[in-house]
Amino acid sequence: MELIPRKTIGFLGLSLLIMALIACGSRSEAIYFASDRDGQWDIYSSDPNSNEEINLTDTPFAEEQPILSPNRKLLAFSVSKDSKDPNVGIEVMKIKESEKISITTGMGIYVTPRWSPDSSRLAYAASQAGKESYVYISDLSQSPSPRLSDISSDEVGDWSSDGNSVVFSSSNLSAPGIHDRNPDGVNQRQISCGNDYGAKWSPDNKKLAFISDRDGTPNIYVIERGIDDPKCNADAESTLGLYQLTDTEGSEYDISWSPDGRQILFVSERDGNPEIYVMDNSGNNVVRLTRNDKVKDVQPVWSPDGKNIAFASDLDGDFDIFIMNNKGEDQKRLTNNDASDVDPSW
Repeated sequence: MELIPRKTIGFLGLSLLIMALIACGSRSEAIYFASDRDGQWDIYSSDPNSNEEINLTDTPFAEEQPILSPNRKLLAFSVSKDSKDPNVGIEVMKIKESEKISITTGMGIYVTPRWSPDSSRLAYAASQAGKESYVYISDLSQSPSPRLSDISSDEVGDWSSDGNSVVFSSSNLSAPGIHDRNPDGVNQRQISCGNDYGAKWSPDNKKLAFISDRDGTPNIYVIERGIDDPKCNADAESTLGLYQLTDTEGSEYDISWSPDGRQILFVSERDGNPEIYVMDNSGNNVVRLTRNDKVKDVQPVWSPDGKNIAFASDLDGDFDIFIMNNKGEDQKRLTNNDASDVDPSW
């Protein structure tokens, strides 16, 4: 038998290690999205480097709106009998094991799951027939989820990275706006007053960005943590700590903070159709990243390192997932089919 030199063995071992690291890095960069290409909605993953796509759920049910956990090991998503079923539940998948956990049970509408920073809990809004919607907290077990909000709530906006705040919006006529509460159920506070929604904490938890139509059309606002919205108090004289970042006649939505907190991604219809923009967290230096007239470019999300952006575009008449760098350059189609691919989570 011919012996293999030790140097060769060492080189082969190093090569295998490098290949393994590349593979792990590739998985860590995967983008997750929903697609109806097989006749029903399923959750897929796609590797931007290899373009490999995997159907993760592949069931007869409608599985949509994936939300990746901070540790990138879990996926939360909505599940229903089909896209027309009024009852919508929430499931969690352990990505590596492909094991699924039902977070909600029984009939009802369970929406907007948001992860705790340690990936151990989910906040979500839930309503049942004839009852108002409230926010609940799940520990990912089959035990009943305790109710968090004491006011009817339409959606969960975000869970702060320090773990101390869950923000949610309410259209309750007695206290409409964005509310904040510790996830263990103490110190509930109303942050804003009005038709405000889509709240997102900055990475350092010092500012909260949200959408409000308080001036006629949906625009982006930022309020500093601990500041009272003057709109909540008729006697307030100062708006210090509350800033309107955009002021256009077109609707703006789908806001997303950059990982370093310096910029905000968003969608604006200021030029007649939905396009993706980015601006400084002060509202300055607004840059249009996509230029596809008569095409909808929506749902932008940052890559974990902030260097790239994934988004959905109906360039061919149906939505596909695209990626580009953070300057709007090097746009690349990630999916290409006659179905709809939406809701990228990176």
